[in-house]
Amino acid sequence: MYKVFIPEQFGKCHSLFIELNPKFNIVSNPEEADLIFLTGNRPDLNELKNIVKPHHILIILEIYHIDNFMSLDWYRQDLKSYFSILTKKIIIVHTDLNIKDNCNLIYFDHMFDRQKLYCTEYANGIDLRGRVWTYDCNENMYKLHPINKVSFKKFLAPMRIYSPSEISSEKLSEEQIDFLKFPRMSYRLRIKKHLSKNNDSFISPNDSKASFLPNAVNNLVLKNVCSDGFWFPISYVYYDNSLINVYTETLVSNRNNVRMVTEKTFDPLIQGNFILPFGYSGLIKDILSYGFKLPNWIDYSYDNILDSEERFSAYLQSIDKLSNCSLEQLYGQAIQDMEIIEHNRSVFYTRPYSYTLLADKIKTCIEYNDQHGWKD
Repeated sequence: MYKVFIPEQFGKCHSLFIELNPKFNIVSNPEEADLIFLTGNRPDLNELKNIVKPHHILIILEIYHIDNFMSLDWYRQDLKSYFSILTKKIIIVHTDLNIKDNCNLIYFDHMFDRQKLYCTEYANGIDLRGRVWTYDCNENMYKLHPINKVSFKKFLAPMRIYSPSEISSEKLSEEQIDFLKFPRMSYRLRIKKHLSKNNDSFISPNDSKASFLPNAVNNLVLKNVCSDGFWFPISYVYYDNSLINVYTETLVSNRNNVRMVTEKTFDPLIQGNFILPFGYSGLIKDILSYGFKLPNWIDYSYDNILDSEERFSAYLQSIDKLSNCSLEQLYGQAIQDMEIIEHNRSVFYTRPYSYTLLADKIKTCIEYNDQHGWKD
């Protein structure tokens, strides 16, 4: 069993997967710890010098967000070098599907685990109160509900638009800022403009706040949403009154060969929408690899196109094909394929968690680094 210390900079509300792992013993004194967990959002190192000592093994959790510049070299060099002033014993835990077999990095599918924990475990005695965005949520909010036949929209488009400065507090190069600013954000704007031609969609506003009102709208949630721009998943009411979730995934390019499926995909699959995502070439294949099913009446052939602009053009054509269908026709297709909706929901109950293997993966990585002198 590893003794683990979690500094306040980590954010205790994110630590449930650590607390639930029987091979981790969380201690209150860093001097007692074997491992110290931190997120990779570049905290003030001066604040950590009294916590992280050279003998500590520092576990950097790069698991909450990923961008195309986060390549293998970035993990190995840029991120590790930032923390090397504290200790040379640094292990990166990441969500990049392309780094599953790297001995010096640990792959952890945290986004799947997080959505599974927060959206399916209300009946299993796990205390979710105060966990990120689960304030006052309950099991009923994450159950499948019948599609509202009387009043519904074809599409649900929950896509926030924000500037690079809001993505991260890190100091990024101009090239990285440009790459963060334009692909994902510009594609979202273009999709929203495309959808706004017809009255077929629930479309989120173009600001940095929550896309729509979230579940459990109490004073605390409203304060975070309205003043701080904190993200909450949108209310199940929108899913119950729509058929197809139209969105961009976080990664919309194959640059640097970075791949990841995030909550943007998992949330609508949990809540009962069909999905039509725009992302990097091969995203649909990665989604199917989880065991999810997709309907044959949505055209996903754009997924095979490598060029981003050509892929996006084909993606808009897929939207147009659905826009040209009547509400009655799409509703009939949805009812006919409710087995797909139910199956996709069941994947979250049947697919094993990744966090249960995290301690064993850390042990293997420590042994590898001990043998190689903690060098890349």
